[in-house]
Amino acid sequence: MSVPELLALADAALEAARREAPGLSVELYLLRGRERALERREGRPELAAESTEEGMGLRLGDGGRMAAASAGGLSPETAAELARRAKAQLPLLTPDPANVLPAGGAARAAAGLSSTLLDPEAFLRPLDSYAPLLDELGARARRLDRRVKKILHTGFGESFSEVAVVSTVGARAYESGSSSSVGLSLGASSGAELQLGSGSRMARRSADLAWEVAADEAVFRAVSLLGAKRLPSKRRAVLFDPWVAGDVLDLLAGPLSAEEVQKGRSLFKGRMGKRVASRAVSLVDDPHRPGGLGSALFDDEGMPTRRKLMIDKGVLGEFYYDAASGARDGRASNASASRGGPRGLPGPGPTNLILQPGKLSRAALLGDTQDGILVFEIMGMHTADPVSGELSVGVSGVAVRRGELTHGIRGAMLSGNILDLFRSVDAVADDLVCYGSLAAPTFRADGVMVA
Repeated sequence: MSVPELLALADAALEAARREAPGLSVELYLLRGRERALERREGRPELAAESTEEGMGLRLGDGGRMAAASAGGLSPETAAELARRAKAQLPLLTPDPANVLPAGGAARAAAGLSSTLLDPEAFLRPLDSYAPLLDELGARARRLDRRVKKILHTGFGESFSEVAVVSTVGARAYESGSSSSVGLSLGASSGAELQLGSGSRMARRSADLAWEVAADEAVFRAVSLLGAKRLPSKRRAVLFDPWVAGDVLDLLAGPLSAEEVQKGRSLFKGRMGKRVASRAVSLVDDPHRPGGLGSALFDDEGMPTRRKLMIDKGVLGEFYYDAASGARDGRASNASASRGGPRGLPGPGPTNLILQPGKLSRAALLGDTQDGILVFEIMGMHTADPVSGELSVGVSGVAVRRGELTHGIRGAMLSGNILDLFRSVDAVADDLVCYGSLAAPTFRADGVMVA
């Protein structure tokens, strides 16, 4: 099998860097990417753009000192220059035993995973050929409900990237992947009232994009909010639509980082092996999920990825570790290193973080709810405290009464504690939806204070 061109380039670049820093540990991270987007506003062209990116990041280790440098080129000469710059930094740095590179190895592909990461049809169609599809997306929304008056925005995006990670301590990994997305936002009105709704879908392959579902959901969210009323303050069941359930999961993703735990910035500090959620809650990080937006053969330090059970039936079972955070806890990385690109340094984080679906259908879960709200939007989620877990956020959605959706709600506030929220989850539906690297079905938390 032939060596991918970027990996061959990484091998040559590593050799050039090694010559500049003999006897030192060297790691190179190479990225090459391409993306394009087409956007239309109220049926008129707004944006048609395409861009490319390439870059290289280097880390140089020597006795607990770790220097880093990055540049936009991908040549061996660029690697040599980065090694010279990093080498000059080393005498100025304070040693830290956790500054280590992982003893890597070639990523072992999960059966059939590679073929699900890359769309062979990516970038083959002219970008403007998607304009009629976007216009039809808006037309479908109008047909679904006559109260849809404005198609505010429609958009299609496509991206491709390839990454190579090589090091003098054994890392040598390469993979490529693509993704596509479609989305729209619209306005529905009744009299003088206007409500907004959005919908989107993402997939590894553009042929797998659920365009119609994105339109259907945007219409449902906007129309359901018409005639919204305030609800009296009380404790009630709160159902989280998959559209926002990912945002709620994100409240747990950051605190599950071992680095955040070690720095005292996580609500999970001191809770390993303890119950942190109800038995209905199991969180799995699965980098081998076929077609997953966060799926990967290796992490950003070149370590072969594996499935991790983060929370098992409510019990905290694992943190995300890269090489440095693992060294601080006297253990190996669990292949969770992630970085924002060649200029970023690795840190532990999720791939595909999934709330395991239950056996109830969404309709059955709604039908089983006597007094609650189905939440479509959460405002102010960034204000939640990752250490104490306290949160107070605005929500909008639809009231649920005796198993029926009744009317939109407005001006509602959800307050409490993140852990208390997940401890009160009493049911999880089977309608799993992926938004980026976070995936969740509709789930219900009972007895939540809604004001």
